[in-house]
Amino acid sequence: MPGGLARLRRRLRRASALARAGIRGHARARVQRGVRLTGPGRLELRPGSLVREHARVYVGPGATLTLAPGAIIGIRNTINVASGLRIGARTELSWDVEIMDTDFHDIDFADGRRHERTAPIEIGEHVLVGARAVVLKGVTIGDGAIVAAAAVVTRDVPAGAIVAGNPARVIGRAADWR
Repeated sequence: MPGGLARLRRRLRRASALARAGIRGHARARVQRGVRLTGPGRLELRPGSLVREHARVYVGPGATLTLAPGAIIGIRNTINVASGLRIGARTELSWDVEIMDTDFHDIDFADGRRHERTAPIEIGEHVLVGARAVVLKGVTIGDGAIVAAAAVVTRDVPAGAIVAGNPARVIGRAADWR
């Protein structure tokens, strides 16, 4: 069988598998081997976006995960989306990053208040999230920000800020990263 026909058949099998998984993608978006994409929600991949090897992504009912052009989900990332997650253009998630827009449980306080279980996450453009960082529900990370390795992001990060620690705190300003 000529090489071109074999390549075409592989592409058709991949496109069919992505369609069965409910992924609305672009022909130039890539999903590498060993990736687990589950859940009834929507995963929208834009041109040049990439989900790297062995990432685990769950998008719940009524939720949407959007990867803007050039956005990268790193190797072995774990992403759970219950309400919504948008990852901006040219944003890169390093390896073993965890992102959760849900606490997975309800809490009723003694004074009658109820804890909000989910809140969407927005990660801006050209953001770098370091290895083993954790981003929690309701957070907005501004354009050009850098999240240090192993940081736990529990509140909003201003554009261009460098954050580190648990909980993550601003430790500097970034001019650029590559």
